[in-house]
Formats: sequence, C-alpha cells, structure tokens
Amino acid sequence: MTRLPRLHFPSVHTRRRSRLLAGASTLAAALALGGCNNFSGEEQRQADVISAFYTLHLKTNAPGLPPADELRQYQPLVSRALYTLLTQAEAADVRYHTMVGNQAPPIVEGDLFTSLYEGATSFSVKSCDSDDQRSSCQVAFEYKKDGAAEAWNDKILLVREDNRWRIDDIEFIGNDQSSQREYLSDTLADAIKEAE
Repeated sequence: MTRLPRLHFPSVHTRRRSRLLAGASTLAAALALGGCNNFSGEEQRQADVISAFYTLHLKTNAPGLPPADELRQYQPLVSRALYTLLTQAEAADVRYHTMVGNQAPPIVEGDLFTSLYEGATSFSVKSCDSDDQRSSCQVAFEYKKDGAAEAWNDKILLVREDNRWRIDDIEFIGNDQSSQREYLSDTLADAIKEAE
C-alpha cells in the first residue's frame, strides 16, 4: 500500500500569528504612506488636539465665524481665552446682522482657521516645539478642488490648561495669500470692534 504524504496544516496559533503579522505590516505600510511623524508623547498629544480641531473644521468647511452650536464643539479643543474671543465675535456678528439686516456681508469672510480664503481640503501636523506650558506646531495645509491647488504652512499655538493641551491662537503664515490678520486673535478682535 502506498503511503500518501502527510499534509501539514498550520495550527490555530500559527494562523493567528500570521494574521497579526500581516495586519501589523499593513498598518506600518499605511502609516508610512500617510506621512506619520514620530512624535514624542507630549508632541503626539499636541498633534492629536490639532487633528481633532481641523478634522471637525474640515467637516463643515463653512466660511466665516462658526455659529454658536458649532462653537460648542470646538470648546474642549481651544483655550478659555480663544473660546471667549470666538463666542464674543459670533455674538457681535449676530448683533450686527440684527441691526443692519442679513443682506450685509459677514464681519469675517472666508475661512477663519487657515491662511487661504477658500480654506483647506487636507492638513498634516509636521512638527511641534514646546516647553512645559506652551507649544508651537507647524501644520501643512493643502487646498485641491476644481483644478485649483495650493499648499502652505500655518503655525498653531497651544497652551496647557487643566493639564491638557488646547489651541490658543493661530499664526497665519501662508504664501502671502492670507485673507486674515497675522494672528487669529487679531482677526477676532477686529471683527468684534467692527460690529460695535
């Protein structure tokens, strides 16, 4: 009688291990393709706040000042000082349009949180430089839509409040195309004054 060769089937443990290794390889490749930076723990926390903020912003991508209900979504991500300025500017915009009518242009036109009037379609946190209480992060933005393409960097300034990093201001660096003042806080302060 001829003996058939014995077939070898990998054990459940071996199959599980192979799937884990394949999954890890896929994740590593995705991170490499996505341009993931190797941030330290603090830098990663700063990058996470910025990512959460701009992910939320790009979802609506609405120009001008966010309405009050949208502003509340930003509250956990921004400093108390910046949140106060944002809510004061939004309230000033509402008062202004109540007085002059809704036909008047908004007191802040274009994208509020990036240098480019049209806003961004994608972003990537490139680097962060920080001490114990303050941080400055370079963020690369891109706008690609309807055949138009722009790329620029802005600087996001963070502060530590209640042991958490929060966005405190934005420095609009851009490529000389900024529709804003140099800092977000200046743009908001001007908008509040203009509406008085």
